[in-house]
Amino acid sequence: MKLPIYRVAEAQQSILQRQPPDEFSVPEAVLEGIEARFGERLTPEAAVQRVVHDVRQRGDAAVLEWIAKIDGATPERLLVEPDRLVQAKQHLPGEVIEALAYAARRIRHFHERQPAMSWIDSTDDGMLGQLVRPIERVGVYVPGGTAPLPSTLLMSAVPAQVAGVREIVVCCPAADDPVILQAAATIGVTQLYRVGGAQAIAAMAYGTQTIPRMDKIVGPGGLFVTIAKRMVYGAVGIDGLLGPTETLVIADDSADPRTGRGGPAGPGRA
Repeated sequence: MKLPIYRVAEAQQSILQRQPPDEFSVPEAVLEGIEARFGERLTPEAAVQRVVHDVRQRGDAAVLEWIAKIDGATPERLLVEPDRLVQAKQHLPGEVIEALAYAARRIRHFHERQPAMSWIDSTDDGMLGQLVRPIERVGVYVPGGTAPLPSTLLMSAVPAQVAGVREIVVCCPAADDPVILQAAATIGVTQLYRVGGAQAIAAMAYGTQTIPRMDKIVGPGGLFVTIAKRMVYGAVGIDGLLGPTETLVIADDSADPRTGRGGPAGPGRA
């Protein structure tokens, strides 16, 4: 296959153009899914606004209701029990456990070397400087709709730990998956909640009876998570509005296709 080569001006008018989220063409299947769950044909923005407003007003009760409506799950508790974190390794092969530990060490090693220095310079004209202080509370969103992403948990929570963040909360719809549990246990994260989607973002932004209010929310997500992050920005800080991952794998006939095709631990945000 011949790969097209773009000049800068051509690329800016085509593949480098970015549409605002509210200008995307919404697939018919998405609109039908919204209608099935909300009882009427809403836009994604209107659906998310309804969830965010409800969670802000009613807290845990709204979170649990939206989990049931959207994900079809009925967790008895939002917070994952501590013994599940301890027992996660019993359900995983040794190489997966070691891979998570190795990844955590490498991520920590990198971020410990990032320059984030406080400094003060006193002169006859006065004093200049900056003081770097950690955020108090950070919420990490970990997607889990198609596959659990322990890499997102590690690459979001470990930098927060290195920075000295006092409280780290993780929300994930696949929080009971052994690999997510083990990733959290590996780095000592104990606040792991069984909630995803817009309801998770709203809960971390405004706080509920169970989930504490965060100062900043980080982590990728799908359309509804991205819209929710945009809606709550201002009440809480966010890392950004993250779009789909675009990955190109270049390989010849000597490559192992099982490695090249990626997967939960392959190409992507990890």
